[in-house]
Amino acid sequence: MLNPRADRSVEFIADGVIVSDTTGTRIEYVGPYDAEARSTLNPRQVDGLILPPLTDCHIHIPQHPIRGRFTEGVGDDTPNGRLLAGLERNVFPAEAHCDDAAVAERVVWRFLQDTLAQGVVGGAAYMTVSPIATRVALEILPPSWSVGLVLMNQNCPEYLRTDEFTLEHDVESLAGDFGKRLIVTDRFAVAVSTSLRRKAVDLARRFGLRTQTHLNEQLGEKAFVERMLYPHAGTYTNVYTADGLLDQAAILAHCVRMGDAEFDQVKSAGAFIAHCPTSNALLGSGVAPLDKIVERNIPYAICTDVGASPTTSLLAEIATFLRVHEGRSTVATPSEALFRVTLGADVVMQRPPRSASLAVGDPFSFIEVDTFGTVLPNASADSVIAATLLGYAPADASLRQAYDKLALAGLQLEPGLEAIEDDNAAVVSRLEGRVQRVTLSGQVVFDRNDEI
Repeated sequence: MLNPRADRSVEFIADGVIVSDTTGTRIEYVGPYDAEARSTLNPRQVDGLILPPLTDCHIHIPQHPIRGRFTEGVGDDTPNGRLLAGLERNVFPAEAHCDDAAVAERVVWRFLQDTLAQGVVGGAAYMTVSPIATRVALEILPPSWSVGLVLMNQNCPEYLRTDEFTLEHDVESLAGDFGKRLIVTDRFAVAVSTSLRRKAVDLARRFGLRTQTHLNEQLGEKAFVERMLYPHAGTYTNVYTADGLLDQAAILAHCVRMGDAEFDQVKSAGAFIAHCPTSNALLGSGVAPLDKIVERNIPYAICTDVGASPTTSLLAEIATFLRVHEGRSTVATPSEALFRVTLGADVVMQRPPRSASLAVGDPFSFIEVDTFGTVLPNASADSVIAATLLGYAPADASLRQAYDKLALAGLQLEPGLEAIEDDNAAVVSRLEGRVQRVTLSGQVVFDRNDEI
């Protein structure tokens, strides 16, 4: 068993047992399968690792059908970066399809099935500008998922814009039915005007809702915001600060191209960061300065950002986390990675860690994962996570050089990015589908044997 702790450590139990109470819904005992346990129990054996369920705090539901194809067809003539080109060519059309409630329903159900199969049981998701599609997502997904009604009214297709005349009614209706599971979702400063953003923040305050957005993902995006759209703001983060977006316990995706003062603003506002290493690598955005986030004690979670990532597997995501920070961060340990998709993600979601740890009185919820090789009884938690859970090996010199270039200035279509894409493909191939079974409050909600 691997059991994350509130101090960001992970307890490793080489031969453990987890026992439910008489209702089958709560944990009565968790610990070593010692002589006393052996004399009283006859448990089902798991040939693998048991972990708490996983949480993804930044993911795009309507992009699930095009995951891994965010930049498909995008050429090397993209002066503003792969992000903006991929949105225009692939993402916005995919999101528009969800205007049809029947299409939205199919997309959400497939999203739910896929995330459960990867041991991901909740988080914070983006839907679209459509209140109908957002309602479909909130109705189908369990309460562990929060969903955003996306705001866009500029630098985006006419067919995919917020209806500003009905926005107040739409937010009031969704908040009335789903409460704080609704997140007011500013797409990013490129696509949302100040007037719409301030109106949305007022609605978030009125109904007690959180906000979420993207911030400083790519150099081209940052330059467009700071030099063209908001030249008097000074920085990208100042745009959101001035409009009040950060004041509603905001979840800020990426934060790759941030200045020190911007990180200080995020900390001061009490906002949270969704760190998406796979997306940041595959889009050529860069590497988020993790140590600056941790130095300021800004709460963050590791997230997939599907569809820029090709998989909803958070196991693949934490392997990429280790890869991108390899040699450039002392805090990017395997234990830190597992904490940030369990207890750390619960902090970002602002909910008690009742489903992200294995402790007496917690829900009888856990996932079972195949291992790479034999678990050594005296191994450290870090070595078990890296070698046995992830099958992780350090990068060779050429791959490290590619990640160094990515961290410095980002990458477009060039050999360095191709090496990173190949590395990520190997990670996904190795780790997607490793979850054997998912149990929530005593109920098996996914069993891989049933899928075969």
